[in-house]
Amino acid sequence: MIFLDAMIVNVAIPDIQRQFGADESDMQWVVAAYSLTMAMFIMSGAVFGDHYGRRLGYIVGIVVFCLASVACGLAPNIAALIVARGFQGIGAAIVNVASLALVSAAFTDPQAKARAIGIWTGIAAIGLAIGPTLGGVLTEHVGWRSIFLFNPLIGIAAIVLTLRFVGESRDPASRSFDVPGQLLFIGGIGLLTYALIQGGHDGWLSPVILGSFAAAALVLVLFVRYELRASDPMMDIRVFKNRVYDAAIYAVFATMFCVYGALFIITQYFQNVRSYSPEQTGLLLLAMTIPTIILSPLTGRVVAARGARTPTLIGLGCLVIGTGIFAVSNAQLLWVTLAALAFLGAAGGTSVAAATSVAMGSLPPERSGMASGILSSQRAIGSTAGFAIMGSVLAATISVVLPGNLESRMPDPAQRDQVVARVVEDANPHAVAALIGPGKPLPQNIAEDDAVLKAADDAFITGIRVAMLLGFLVSLSSLAVGWWLFPRRGAPTVEEVALEPG
Repeated sequence: MIFLDAMIVNVAIPDIQRQFGADESDMQWVVAAYSLTMAMFIMSGAVFGDHYGRRLGYIVGIVVFCLASVACGLAPNIAALIVARGFQGIGAAIVNVASLALVSAAFTDPQAKARAIGIWTGIAAIGLAIGPTLGGVLTEHVGWRSIFLFNPLIGIAAIVLTLRFVGESRDPASRSFDVPGQLLFIGGIGLLTYALIQGGHDGWLSPVILGSFAAAALVLVLFVRYELRASDPMMDIRVFKNRVYDAAIYAVFATMFCVYGALFIITQYFQNVRSYSPEQTGLLLLAMTIPTIILSPLTGRVVAARGARTPTLIGLGCLVIGTGIFAVSNAQLLWVTLAALAFLGAAGGTSVAAATSVAMGSLPPERSGMASGILSSQRAIGSTAGFAIMGSVLAATISVVLPGNLESRMPDPAQRDQVVARVVEDANPHAVAALIGPGKPLPQNIAEDDAVLKAADDAFITGIRVAMLLGFLVSLSSLAVGWWLFPRRGAPTVEEVALEPG
């Protein structure tokens, strides 16, 4: 449900905008509020679960999410919708970390835990896979409010099943609720996420964005200093002294960065430039999500039997191949695009599941909430950075390349600049992080002009190549780090993590 809602709202953006008469910035924050608050409250949700019980936290998160969904579906204006989406993100943060912590704590056997985490990753992929298509169907045939109002049905069923089948677990140690650490983390991650989301829109060198990055760095430094000195810290910073754990965390970050960045770029290209419908785009994106769904549980079994090194490196290798294909090929060839998406999906199904098993297995079961929170933070930051940075690279490349493509067709510089602005804005490549959906297709006066459309198409292809080159470098660096640091045997035990020098 929570991964579904990260995607499902985006195809409804045009209908919501028409009903409320909202501007582009408002609509971006309808999406961004969810990503922002989810990233901010992930560790708070983890600490709540460790302290008061993960099953209780899971149920509380579902209740918050469903109440916020009702508020979204009944929102009388755009401001109310944005606020409700923020509360949805808070509920989603709690559900995200509590669900993974419950899975990890429920299976003490490392092999069973690895298989279960693989299934957890595959289920998340299902939500991402069907989100755009389901959102398009509901918006078209029932109305945009329905995409929120059906969530309580899922939530009620989840709560009933949880109370019936899921046992409670918590950190047995008597721990205080680290309020200063919570506030510093929320402030630092909130500023960082805001800067990533708004950077492509306001300009990465604008005073507000540079100030947000600087403030985020300062607050996070204060957070680390405080947590190192705290007698009962929210986040045990010392866990990052373990290089294997760090390699696993970076593998998750790099995979989310590349997969989500590619998903954003290719979806915008399919729907806004190639004019595929949301349903058609959703079907095409199955090339990415089906490998993830299939390979995640299989990877769990491989990790359980042979350790995490091989599947993680195979996944990161697929990530390098997928981004490399995009960087050197022509996305106008559909079969090439689908092949690249399949490699990225395979990466999501292998490296994420394997690295998650390493990270979750590196800490004792009583701290599984903290481990889940750290891991979920990397997932959130990686995906947000992928959307924002790669989308901005795409927009910047189009802005540079398209004028030259149009010069022979439009000798008037003023007319040329106007067309470039419309293409960049309406194709929406620099939109907020999770904006997956039809956005704003190219205007009719551009889409119907074959010469201009061809110029825009060529500029988009160049933009995709440049953006995916960045993804290729990130994935290659992660593969090198993993090859160097991942042990050539099974995943390290908790005791090995504690004893291994930094």
